[in-house]
Amino acid sequence: MIVKKLKRTSFKKSKAVMIGGLVDYILAEHDDRGKDKLAYAGSRNFLTTTVAAQKKEMISLAEESIQSRMPVTHWILSWQENEQPTSEQVDEAVSLFLRGMGLAEHQTVYALHKNTGNYHLHIAVNRTHPYTQKVIQPHRGFDINEAHKIVAEIEHRQGWASQMNARYRVNEQGHVVKNLQRREQMKPKPKAEDFENATGEKSAMRIVQERAHAVIQNATCWEELHAGLDMVGLRFVRKGSGAVIFVGDTAVKASSVDRNFSLSKLSKRLGEFKPGYYSERTFSKPAPEPVSHVCREEWLDYQQERQRVAEEKRHARKKQEEEREGLERRQQERRETASTHLARHGLSILNIARHFLKEQEREEREEVRNKSASTEQATQLPRFKYWLGKRDAYRANLWRFRKRIASGVEVRKRTFPRVGTLPSPYAAYREMVKKRFPEKMDESRLDAAIALYMRCAGYTPQEVANELYRHTPARPHGQSRDERIDYGRRVVGYAFGTAGDIDIANINPTPEQIKKFNNEATEDAFTFVNKKQHFSYRIRPK
Repeated sequence: MIVKKLKRTSFKKSKAVMIGGLVDYILAEHDDRGKDKLAYAGSRNFLTTTVAAQKKEMISLAEESIQSRMPVTHWILSWQENEQPTSEQVDEAVSLFLRGMGLAEHQTVYALHKNTGNYHLHIAVNRTHPYTQKVIQPHRGFDINEAHKIVAEIEHRQGWASQMNARYRVNEQGHVVKNLQRREQMKPKPKAEDFENATGEKSAMRIVQERAHAVIQNATCWEELHAGLDMVGLRFVRKGSGAVIFVGDTAVKASSVDRNFSLSKLSKRLGEFKPGYYSERTFSKPAPEPVSHVCREEWLDYQQERQRVAEEKRHARKKQEEEREGLERRQQERRETASTHLARHGLSILNIARHFLKEQEREEREEVRNKSASTEQATQLPRFKYWLGKRDAYRANLWRFRKRIASGVEVRKRTFPRVGTLPSPYAAYREMVKKRFPEKMDESRLDAAIALYMRCAGYTPQEVANELYRHTPARPHGQSRDERIDYGRRVVGYAFGTAGDIDIANINPTPEQIKKFNNEATEDAFTFVNKKQHFSYRIRPK
């Protein structure tokens, strides 16, 4: 699972507008494209029962907290592609989250969305206590770290898979502990990551983290630090009471790379700050670098497209500037001509003419601005993932899952020869998978693994979907036909989609391995049938 806290950066709107908009977004049944997104919704600690009344109730309580500009906090819990939580699991996850944050008595609105490849849960909780009207600061501001602990508990209780680099895990005694196997990875700040996601290009912060961290950490004096950074094309400059590291003309705060890289801490280690000499190349903008090895060729094409669009924009701006200058000259000449011809008719007539000329000039300038805006919009290049999606949807999905693809692993659409011969293989494959993965696993994760194994055995997507519809206990038969079909569709979409291709590529099963697990499933099927027949024989009446 992944947990995110969405921080609001703009507070220009009133609390009522911000909270109302957030609740409406969370509980909306459809997204902006008209696609169904609401899978399940709930609320906690309200006096009223309708959505409209609960929204007013949350706004009213939030407005009592004058010391907080926005007391309602927005969290997102996201499951992996092969995981589908039930409504009971969602309710339990919300209860665990609120209890862990110390907000169990607070107003909460939550909803499970299904309009993306991942089921994700939105939680909007009012930190204003309904009785004391005090605004609670969960865990004294260290709520994100606590959220990771809660996620580890939810994963353990419900059988979800942990992220590869999760902060916490649950040990054998059932206690949440730090994940000692976690590799400390330097990650850019969210703003830098947004830039990388938009362009596919390494941010200045990532470049500094990759090139400068070891240099600064191992430096024994300021001269060595400056010389090392110069070799990798970076500059360390004092700014005010702190320091920044320049990537070309882009400044990155030194302490944001590592807390130990603040000017005060470096001065304690290296002595009083001494400026360094840097070569000319450290002042020029470095060439763009791809953030991932995935879709590298497409990214190079995208860079060429960016350059072309940038050149078109420069040409358009130059042309627009010439048009504005020409318009100003024509307007000036028109004003002078009008003044010359109308001056003899008196000041009143001249003022009337000036008024209408002024309005005409304003309309002309507005027309030029609108034309410039439309030209700018027409030449706007979409984000890399959208550009890639229009070009190749499959490659776009690979880009989406790029962090799961190890270097050197080739991901492709694979077809497997038919080795599975069971007419109804679900039960047999279920037993085989449970033997191979004895750890606690949610039913939807189990079904996803079963579907992936069946795909490798040569079963078709329709056959897998039919087996899931008829036999899976993950969705009880009390659910509607459409709900069961949607569940099977998402499981099959994972197993036969890009995420399944990646998991198969990482394992890279050989024909011998496929034959082996299929034989295991076949043996389990015969064992299951024999047990069933033996049981029937025993209970047969005399």
